Amino acid sequence: MPPRRNLKRHNEDDARRPNKRAGKNKRNPTYDTYDEALDGGVEQEEKGERYRDGEKSQRFYERAIELYTKAAELQETYDAVYNKARALYTLATDFFLPPSSLPLFRESITLYQKANDLTNSPLLRMDVAFNLSQTFTTLADVLEDLQTDDDTDKDEVVRKLRCDARDTLAEVMDGQEAFLRTVAMQEGGETDEASEEATEALEGSAEGEGMEVDAGSKEGEEGENSATFETHLPTPSTFIDTVVTLMDIHLTLWESVPTPQPPTEDEQIAVRVILDRAAAIAPEEKQPELLLLEIKVLLAMDRLIWDAYKGEAKAGSGVERSLDGAVAALGKVLESLTGAAGEDSHLRAEIITTLADTHMTIANRLAFLSTQLPPGPSSLAQDAWLHLTEATNHLTTAADLPTDGNTPRTFKPSIFLSLSKASLARAKLSEVNDAAKRNVVQLFDNAATYAGRAGETLGWKFVRIGPAPASTGGVLSIGGSSIGGSDLPYQAGWESELLGRSIALQQLRVCFYATQTGLIPSESLVKYQEGSTKLLVKLKALPEGERKIGRKDVERWVGEIENEGEMGEVEKTWWNELKSELQS
Repeated sequence: MPPRRNLKRHNEDDARRPNKRAGKNKRNPTYDTYDEALDGGVEQEEKGERYRDGEKSQRFYERAIELYTKAAELQETYDAVYNKARALYTLATDFFLPPSSLPLFRESITLYQKANDLTNSPLLRMDVAFNLSQTFTTLADVLEDLQTDDDTDKDEVVRKLRCDARDTLAEVMDGQEAFLRTVAMQEGGETDEASEEATEALEGSAEGEGMEVDAGSKEGEEGENSATFETHLPTPSTFIDTVVTLMDIHLTLWESVPTPQPPTEDEQIAVRVILDRAAAIAPEEKQPELLLLEIKVLLAMDRLIWDAYKGEAKAGSGVERSLDGAVAALGKVLESLTGAAGEDSHLRAEIITTLADTHMTIANRLAFLSTQLPPGPSSLAQDAWLHLTEATNHLTTAADLPTDGNTPRTFKPSIFLSLSKASLARAKLSEVNDAAKRNVVQLFDNAATYAGRAGETLGWKFVRIGPAPASTGGVLSIGGSSIGGSDLPYQAGWESELLGRSIALQQLRVCFYATQTGLIPSESLVKYQEGSTKLLVKLKALPEGERKIGRKDVERWVGEIENEGEMGEVEKTWWNELKSELQS
């Protein structure tokens, strides 16, 4: 599977962002009433959002959860339960690490399910279902990451969570589609009027609950403890966002089977139906996103077929060109964004990184097939070099893209990690490619530098080896302040932590190839010998607990490398020895 990069934007106009529900009483709170407790929770949560990460932000979220809990004890409403579920999810994803985060995810799931029972509003239930599906998916990802080679009993648990996520989100898609079709049928008048009529038809008995569909529409008419809030109505754009998320779940289910195999006919039909339904509603500005989705389906199919049959793949059989069409199609989608009105910068980043990942995949396959040829330079090795060069160019472009407050903290570090991998892959071609041989010392230096920049950008500054670069090219450490003298930044959730560990292990891998394979001259070895020793000392010195890097992390990393390409026996032995050393 390609690297897991979070490129999803979150803003106030995006249905992906859950809405906070506030009470009414905002003066001199003592938190002794439902409204005061609910408003206090919202206020604390907003303070946490402003800080984004770090210990202070975490404390605000924890205080928000306390106040939402108190509000729910005073009056168990949709608002209080929903808010608490969402805040727990944020705490679990952006601050806590497993296993401490796992109970938070599970409580969030339980509360979302309870919130669903506390409302009759189909629109609010869609909101709950979207977030519930997201929580199922994230918990499944974390549990999968925690598995070890001899710990496969969680496979069924992980798969069930993903199936629950798929089925839950499918209901959201159905509801949004029904709403949009109702709007379309009623658009003889103004669009706003059609939306209002569709809302009334969909909401049914919502008013019977004492809930307001439009913010402030009946403020003051309800009881003292009723909450006011705004429901974001489904739009074609948010419908496509749901489709994209649902398709991601389907493709993950395709690829997370114990034995690689192409998807069944029923699985393919299910995906095709989703794409066809989306195409019928997608606005013009969402067409590139749908095209990218179509290409991702083909890429997933290709990966599964390759994994299932790569043992039978033969150099010169044409398998080398199986992804050429995908590269061309991605290029056309990227070109279509140029000058387009309302261009989505996050979509551009996703297309560019998908292009880079595809070139990397092709290069890895060519390197695998080249082992079937006589030793020495070959056309396959030359083609692999060219694809790695293209991947490097695309990743460099992605690293230079402007970012904003909605850009995930892991985006730039993940790009630098991929650049390090690409540089190392190019260096490994030095025995079969003349250009790689001429530049091998510089390529190793690039691989180490990019890994160092990835670490620094995430706050894992100790990963860098050698002297600090004169300029980091705008790199910003956004991992939060470090913990009392520790080399690690304040914990920022599992996604960030997992990326930091991968960066550290990639740097060790660069040092391994530099010092153990004879690819670079002896006078260039000192930097990597010393760097490897210092980095290993740092990793072994990490305190026991959730942030300790150990056997599970090495096994997960080795599995990722093997998914990308072949690993020699010498390297496998080295990683096994490293596992033991990290445990000592």
